[in-house]
Formats: sequence, C-alpha cells, structure tokens
Amino acid sequence: MATKNILMSANAFLTLKNNLIKNIGSYKTKGFLFRFGKEFGTESAKNYFQNGTRKKTVGKMHSRLGHVKDVTFKGEILKHPDGKIECINAGGKWVESFEAELHVKSYGFATECICHTLCGFASGALSYEFGESIIAIETKCVAKGDPCCQYEIRLEQDWLPEQEKLINLYQNDNILSELEMTYDALLHHKHMLEKISTFHSQLTQKVTDKHSMTEIIQSAYNLLNIPILIEDIHGNQLCQVGLTEEQLQTIKNNQSNLSYLGEKNNVSYYTSSLYEKLVSPVLINKKNYATCSFFYFPQQKIEGNDYQFLERISTVIALYILYEEAQIEEQQRMRSSILERLIHNQNIHDIESYFKFLPFKFQPPFATAVIQIDKIKPNKEIIDLHEQLIQMSRLIKKWGLPCIFTVVGEEISLLNSQINDKQAFIKIMTKILQQMEKQNGNYKYTIGISSTFTDLKQFERTLKEARIAQRFPNKKLITDYEDLGILGDIAVNMSLEQLHEMAKKTLKELYHFNDPRKKELLHTLYVYLLNRQRLKETMEELALSIGGIQYRIKQIEELLQTTVKDASTASYILLVIQALILSGELQFDLE
Repeated sequence: MATKNILMSANAFLTLKNNLIKNIGSYKTKGFLFRFGKEFGTESAKNYFQNGTRKKTVGKMHSRLGHVKDVTFKGEILKHPDGKIECINAGGKWVESFEAELHVKSYGFATECICHTLCGFASGALSYEFGESIIAIETKCVAKGDPCCQYEIRLEQDWLPEQEKLINLYQNDNILSELEMTYDALLHHKHMLEKISTFHSQLTQKVTDKHSMTEIIQSAYNLLNIPILIEDIHGNQLCQVGLTEEQLQTIKNNQSNLSYLGEKNNVSYYTSSLYEKLVSPVLINKKNYATCSFFYFPQQKIEGNDYQFLERISTVIALYILYEEAQIEEQQRMRSSILERLIHNQNIHDIESYFKFLPFKFQPPFATAVIQIDKIKPNKEIIDLHEQLIQMSRLIKKWGLPCIFTVVGEEISLLNSQINDKQAFIKIMTKILQQMEKQNGNYKYTIGISSTFTDLKQFERTLKEARIAQRFPNKKLITDYEDLGILGDIAVNMSLEQLHEMAKKTLKELYHFNDPRKKELLHTLYVYLLNRQRLKETMEELALSIGGIQYRIKQIEELLQTTVKDASTASYILLVIQALILSGELQFDLE
C-alpha cells in the first residue's frame, strides 16, 4: 500500500504543539516535534529517490512543502568508496522558517532555538539519502531574536559529547511510543485521582455516619497502611493508629532532631535518622486547629502521591471537628439553658422536664463548682471564655462527667450530678484543669467545689459555697468548701452587714483598709497569722527585714489595742480577715 502524504496548515501545527505542551510538557515536546519532522523528512526523501528524482537537493524539499521560503547550504556531505560518510563544514540557513514565525506570533520570543520540526525533517531526509544517522541542529533562530535561522549538520556520533543531551532527547523514541507513554501517564494519573476521590468519599461518609475520629483514622490506615497521628495545636495526641508505644515514645523524644526538607501544597516533609514524616495542618476558616501526620519508619518509603492522601485526611478531620463543635454547641446550649434557669430561680419542676434531653442521667447527689481563669503574665489578650468552655467540654466528655456548665459573668459555673464519690470527682477535675493549663500556657485555673446536696432548691446556696471556696487564698488548684469548716459557714450564713460589723469591732483602725497604708499593715498581719506568728517565715514571704516585721507588728498591735501573740485572739482575727476575703470584700495580691 502506497504511503500517503498529508499536508498540515500552520494553525493545525500550532494546535498540535499546544496540546503536546499541555499534556507532555515543553521539554518532551521538543523531542516529539523532532521525531515528527524526521518521519516526515524520511518519507519525503524516500518518495524522491524511489521516483528517481535527484535534480533537486533534499534541502529544497523544505521550500517546496512551505516550511521555509528558501534554504541555503554550504559545505559538503561526502560518501567515500568504502561507504564512509563525512560531513565537511556542512550547514546553512532557513529563510523565513514557518516554525520560528509561528512561535513568535503565539508565544513571543524564546530563550532557545525552536525549529525542532525543521531539524527533524532535514535529519530524516539526509539520513535516508546517505544511509547513516545524520543530525541537523539549529544554532541560531529568529524566534530567539537572531537575524536568521542557522543550522549545522554532522554525523550523530560527531555531535557527542557536545550535544549528547539534545541527541538523546531527539533520538529517545518514536512518535507512537511518546503517545503511548503520554497515554499511560494520563491513565495512571486518572486512576490515581479516582483512587484519591474514592478514598476521600469513604472517609467523608464516616463523618456523616457519626463515626468517631479514631474510627475514621482506622479506616484510612486500613486503606493506606501508613501510621497516622492526629495532634492538637498544643502537641497533645487526639488519636493515632499504626504506631506502637515504643514508636510513639521515639516520636516524642526525637522532635528536636527533625530536619525540614520542604513543602508541597500544604504538606511539609521532615526527616531524621529514625523516621520520616509528612505533616498537614487541619485548617478551619484559615485557623489551624490540629495537625495530621504520616510516619515512615525503616522498611517503609514515602510514595509520590502520599501527600494528596494526607491532605484529604486533614480535610475530613476538619469536617469532623466542625461537626463535633456543632454537636458540643448544641448540647451546651441545652446545658447552659438549664443552669441559667437554676441561677435565676425559675420553677424547679419546669427545669427538671429538660433533664430528659441530656445525654446522661442527671440525678442527685449534686455538687456545684465555680472556675476562675486568670492570666499568669498580664497582656492585652482577652480571655475567650467561650473557647475555654469548648475546650473544657471535650475534656469533660472524654472523662465522662455527668455535668452541665455555663459562663456566668467572668467565671464558669458547673453543676455536677451523681457525686457518689466526691474525692474521685475532685481527682478527675484536677486532671481536666491540669490539661487546660497545659493547653493554655499563660492561664491559671482555680476551682471551688460546694458541699453535696440532693434538692435543686439548694442550688443558690451551694453556688455561693463554691464561690467562697474558689476565693480562698490557699494557692491550690481545687478547694472543697467542706474543708473550710466554720470559716465557710460564717462566709455563707452571715450577711455582709453583719460581717462588716464584726470586722469593724475586731480590726478597729485596720478596718479602714481603703487606706493603702492600713491595707499594707492588714496584709502584714494576715501573712504573720498564716505563718503562726513566726517572724522568719513572715520575713521571707514579705521580703522584709526582721526589724521591719517587728516594727509593723508593734504598729498593728497599737491599732488593734491588743496583742496578736495570744493564740485565741490571733485565730479569731485570722478568721475575720479570711471571712472578708471569701465574701469578696477584701483582696490581697499574694503573688
């Protein structure tokens, strides 16, 4: 069957070139166009010589086919009697190359020679004519601003090693193989995208089916077999799968030895002598809520598409966190509503009808708690009590405490049910607040817990007890009202008027603590009595000399009109001062 030649317009060529660049890249397109031209040149030469046409040189085929306006040639290509081919200063110019003109019009000026199709055509035609691999390479090009398109012709081996890289590109494969490679690459990419899409859909379905974070991550691990660790922004583990306790300890101890290798999209690459890892942030409204990591210990290597799977996991975890927060906020609205109704003394029977909507049995015995949050180092940052409530909600859920809580003014109030073992409850609250302090480095938490009770009508009284316990200046994380003894009963049962009257009689001139000097003396007396009238401890705590302490004690006794060395008198005065502190009427800075 005779070979048919198909002529191609400039626009058709441009379309071909654009699609090649888009699908296989500009570098491989050079090789493709050379081989395309070479096939064209070989067939054209074959037709000429088979028809016995030898009047025109092969180079003139360029102009006849419309590739160029004209071709010049200089030098010689000789075939010796022994069959050896020799190129002697062979080369020339292409006048008005279609390829160069098309490139400048479509892309602008280039940084390198671009007439690869013409080079291929000349190479194919000459190689057929002389029966030896001859390569034409462009050395100047109008497309990169040169005055003309100039080419040089040599035997393939004579171009080496000077143009080895370009020759390898030109001779790498034929057109069909290039297309097959492109098809295979595109097919592989398509299959990978389908796999990633299916992976993402499966994990997203887990979220909508209300699976836990651990179940979602377990599903991802089952599909990928790559160990996964989710941590909050403070570095606390939220969940993990595929890592042994020994590996977790290695990860914890090796943080400072990790080296940053780079980033692809939002995924960072790290390595150490013990393992490698990929890390992706879990972003919600451009805010980082957590991190998701893949770990690669020896025998396991990072694959090229792993970062895409990690990105999908991070997206799903973000959806899970959003869903979890929505659930927490919905439940919190119900809990806050119940507690606010109790605080405002609404009908108890009406309030109890809402208990059935809580996710646990809300039943006696109860205990009320009040949490105060203060800054360790003052700054302009406002304490976000709502954010603190969300953090606490997660920890309370983790520990399974059957309680309701809400923000009241500048504090968080809790009503805890099923307090059958108060010490166990205090231990859990201690762990929760210690975790909160770990997550919020500049915050200090103090909590006061009321006595237990069974009738919600007593809630108002126990809320007062919890506040009194929280104010007690013992520098402890948790204070139980029941540990205050008679002091607590005085602060709860005595009215402010009665308390001030008692303080006025007991403290005499020191009662006027709005006067800075008298408040300073009252503070000295308070510290002295707390230290059981020991001068050395009082001196160290107040950073005063022993003479300064003795002088102040003398002034204090003159104002009190009594001695503070008597044990019963001292105990009574301390009781009055502490009652003022617990009622919120008196405050000292004990830092």
